[in-house]
Amino acid sequence: MPSKKIAKAISQSKKEDIESNLILYGLILVLILSLVTFWHINYKKSQERINSTTTQDLTVQEVEKAATARADLNQDGQIDQKDAKLMKEAFLKTDAKSLKADLNQDQRVDAKDYSLFNKIVNAKEKDVNVTK
Repeated sequence: MPSKKIAKAISQSKKEDIESNLILYGLILVLILSLVTFWHINYKKSQERINSTTTQDLTVQEVEKAATARADLNQDGQIDQKDAKLMKEAFLKTDAKSLKADLNQDQRVDAKDYSLFNKIVNAKEKDVNVTK
């Protein structure tokens, strides 16, 4: 009789081990699928960004002309320190409000936008000095 109890206990232990292994393998599979999905989504977004024709097909002058219109971030009719403050607050952010400061329309507010903003401000200052 004791050998039947031992055999039954061993059999039960093997079943539990198999169930534990199946759960572990299932969790590993879910993790792998999650990682592949995450990679795929990010890859697709980067491809969309690369394939975007917003700035790729435009000349530098066209981008700067369009950016000048967008440089008035607070839409008060002037490009001034208030706009510079908004540009600073939007730096490296991607929310809808911050993307108003994305002057070159590449879906991020970065050093390129700062450079373009500075060019616009400097050009405006030259225009003001010339007209005085």
